[in-house]
Amino acid sequence: MSERVLCPTLVGRQEQLFVLEDALLTAHRGESRFVALGGEAGMGKTRLATELAARGQRLGWEVLWGGCSEAEFSLPYLPIVEALGNYLSRQDTDRLAEELGAARRDLAQLFPQLGRDEPPAPVGDPAQAKLRLFEAVVALLSLPAREHGLLLIVEDVHWADAATRELLDHIARRLTNTRALVLVTFRSDELDRRHPLAPLLQMWRRSRVAELVTLSALEQAETAEMISAILEHDEVGPEFRELMHMRTEGNPFVLEEMLREAIDRGDVSRTAHRWERRALTDVRIPETVRDAILLRFARLDPAEAEVLQSAAVLGRSFEYATLVAVAESPAATVQDALAVGVAQQLVEEVGSGQATYRWRHALTQEAIADEIVLPKRQEIHSRAAEALASSGASALQVARHLLGAARFDEAVPSCLVAAQEAEASLAFAEALEVLERALPHVHDPLVRSRLLCRMGRVLWTDGKTAAAATVLAEGIPGLAAAGEELEAAQYRLVLGRCHWEQSRPDQAHREFEEARRVLETAGPSADLAIAYMRIAGLYKFEFDADRSLETAAKAVEVAQAAGADFERIWASSWLAFSQIDSGRTTEGIKTLDESFEEARRRGYLFIAHNIAYNDAWIRLHTMRAGVGDRVAELAAEPGPEVITNMIGIASSWAFRVKGDLVGALDAIERASLASPGTASEKVRWRTHVESAEVFMELGRLDEAMARAPDPSQRAELQDVVYDGAVQIRLRLATGRVDEAVDLAREIAQNVTSYAPYWDVVALAVEAFVAAGLVEEAESVVASARSHQADLGLVFLDEAEGRLHLAQGDFDRARELLTTAGQEAAARGFRLVEWRTRSLAAEALAGLGSEDEAEEELAAVSCEADFDRRRSHPRRCASNRGAARSCSAGGRRAIQRGRRRRARARTDRRASGHDDVRRCSRLHRTELRCRSGRPRRTNRHASPLGGRGSRTSARLRRQVRRRCGHGDVQRDRNATRPHAGGARGGPRAER
Repeated sequence: MSERVLCPTLVGRQEQLFVLEDALLTAHRGESRFVALGGEAGMGKTRLATELAARGQRLGWEVLWGGCSEAEFSLPYLPIVEALGNYLSRQDTDRLAEELGAARRDLAQLFPQLGRDEPPAPVGDPAQAKLRLFEAVVALLSLPAREHGLLLIVEDVHWADAATRELLDHIARRLTNTRALVLVTFRSDELDRRHPLAPLLQMWRRSRVAELVTLSALEQAETAEMISAILEHDEVGPEFRELMHMRTEGNPFVLEEMLREAIDRGDVSRTAHRWERRALTDVRIPETVRDAILLRFARLDPAEAEVLQSAAVLGRSFEYATLVAVAESPAATVQDALAVGVAQQLVEEVGSGQATYRWRHALTQEAIADEIVLPKRQEIHSRAAEALASSGASALQVARHLLGAARFDEAVPSCLVAAQEAEASLAFAEALEVLERALPHVHDPLVRSRLLCRMGRVLWTDGKTAAAATVLAEGIPGLAAAGEELEAAQYRLVLGRCHWEQSRPDQAHREFEEARRVLETAGPSADLAIAYMRIAGLYKFEFDADRSLETAAKAVEVAQAAGADFERIWASSWLAFSQIDSGRTTEGIKTLDESFEEARRRGYLFIAHNIAYNDAWIRLHTMRAGVGDRVAELAAEPGPEVITNMIGIASSWAFRVKGDLVGALDAIERASLASPGTASEKVRWRTHVESAEVFMELGRLDEAMARAPDPSQRAELQDVVYDGAVQIRLRLATGRVDEAVDLAREIAQNVTSYAPYWDVVALAVEAFVAAGLVEEAESVVASARSHQADLGLVFLDEAEGRLHLAQGDFDRARELLTTAGQEAAARGFRLVEWRTRSLAAEALAGLGSEDEAEEELAAVSCEADFDRRRSHPRRCASNRGAARSCSAGGRRAIQRGRRRRARARTDRRASGHDDVRRCSRLHRTELRCRSGRPRRTNRHASPLGGRGSRTSARLRRQVRRRCGHGDVQRDRNATRPHAGGARGGPRAER
């Protein structure tokens, strides 16, 4: 039978086609688009993609097409390699190599024709190498996009390997502002909440990276229209329409298959003029599409069916030459089988310039392959493994068929080679999958230990640190017991890192020291430099500046001797941080600048991002201007996931210090969403701390308490600096003063250890003063002042000013706090500025200048309100949470102040102390602040008594209420401590 049962027109998909056409035209104007097309199997995703491809070709675009494989093991980046490989086969590769520049060497891992027989690019750090490869793929895709326009279609991404999913995500975010449209298709019925594609699709949708288009089942009328188009018949009876719609459930592919079966049976037949069918009671429509496919397949010639069964075992796509070798049939029989398969609409040729075929639909291939009995399927797998091995196919393809053939002893070596190939192409999840399949079949203890260690390294590289630590802890002793101590030492560096990321620094230190001891015996090496650098980092995290400086210098020395530039630059950045901690600030900043610039110049973006993060942390906690400047410099340059997860936290710091709390909340929430579920304990802890601090500053105390980790989760001394603001101020804000004091006393035990990060000392003083423990506060300040440091001194001025305020020395308090506020303003630390100016206003009140104090307070409130509305005008108008953030020190605070002053005026009238003129003067000041006009300082305030007076106490409460910068107590009548300030940055990392 040679009738083709394909619908000649597109039915019921006009709305979805319109969306795709609109995306294509938008992309044609230079505004790149990314579309994910989903629907159940057989709903017409490929047909719709084909229609879009035809429109792209009419525009003169380059159309590239690739598909993911349903095979248990598939080649990493298979659809992208397939699509770009076909493109490269039609191009002058020498010309492309020139245009690609340095990206050519990275692409040679996937496309050897671009390598020009040169050695491959050095891998260096795996995360950095993967980033370079992904950027190189984007550069290659950009060439046809700029020249003609690019339509990249990737089918069946529900089968995509992890490496392909990562690459597609990178392409979606980086292939921008050019004439490019990427269309991916997926089976929605394959996805459940545990499917790895599901969270990626959700993230694309939430971040508006991709537009999701869904295909649903055809309506009855559309089913009838499709039947009419296939049979070229104007009328379709209601009974036949309802039967076909019920059996096919509105699925276009199933409808075609069942009509085809009806034609083959003769239930529907063509006459000279039209199609006719038997009586409805005589029409035998299969129950399922699987039945329809297998019934049709059973009518094939047995020899041809044998060939197509071999093709089904080979996979969704297969090459003619491989099929000839596997089928063990004459070439003529294979050709006949393929011809019949094409005629029967089972397979189709792939227009790649090679003799390659593809099953028309995955359902067809699955139905045929599943019907083959196990022994026969294993025989076909066995022949396929031998054919692919002799043809020079990848080890991954050979390993898949060897495992399918149950030839496990032979499969293990192939799996090891396949894992190595996957790692070389930076497809770590695929390497892990192959190693996991091989592990149960390994019996030699040394090979097993080596395999476990490789799995551990891959797990760590893929961000699964907890699992990596477990596997490495099992594998490393086996290597050491077999005498492979150097190899074991290399893996100890990874295990130590896993321990640190899981907040186990003591165990990390032991592993690093053991690795250093063994590696020393082999002389200078990149691994030895990393060992010293890791140890230097641990010393820094414990604020042991001298040992950190000595060890970091040794790391630089070893890297130089080994000629390891990547490690030298990275170690130099840690030397710079140690120099800053030890008081050699000028030298440290110079070293840091040089390291950052060299890392960027050499393309070591991992190091550049790492430096940017650590630089932001140091600036945050020493009140140096430019928090986040280096992060902003790298905003257009992608970084590896292991560091970009924390770059989002640093972005939140930059917003927060400027008083833009809504921007900070946006940044930290985005970082939290982007952080994978497998993120390390360090990343999760840091994200929670920053979220809690932002919520606290916004006055959303319940949310802050829900996010704040318990102090017991601290792992190193530097964590006290990291979460000090959240732990102390949140307790003060919620009335748990005794708990805040306990935390302050922990800080007081080692005051000088925190130099130059004096913000944590200021927090301890704040807790002591709030509890009335003035002597303890004085002791802390004196200890800090005795330490020679040239950074972070503004925080000490704030602490000492707060102390003098508590002691009643208002002149000295005002002097220190005013200077601190001016310094904070000059450095862009608006929260610190507003807090210190509020305290200075309290000192003014203590001196009897209540009018001047109230005017200063009103000015601070207005500035806070204005800055927040200016940063996010729309959100402050429409978002309740943002409005709450703006009101902290803003309009509603002023209105509350007016009501309090009105009550005060009533009290003063009753007692004969009314001063209407002073209140009206404050009212005019507030109006000037709200209109943006400069305030005029009242220099003629009347003295209103000392610190113990009723009016002075009322003013102090008002100051704390109105300029706590977000510490808005639920009970308006409660006295609220401050919750402001630039606090809580994660410690220097990696």
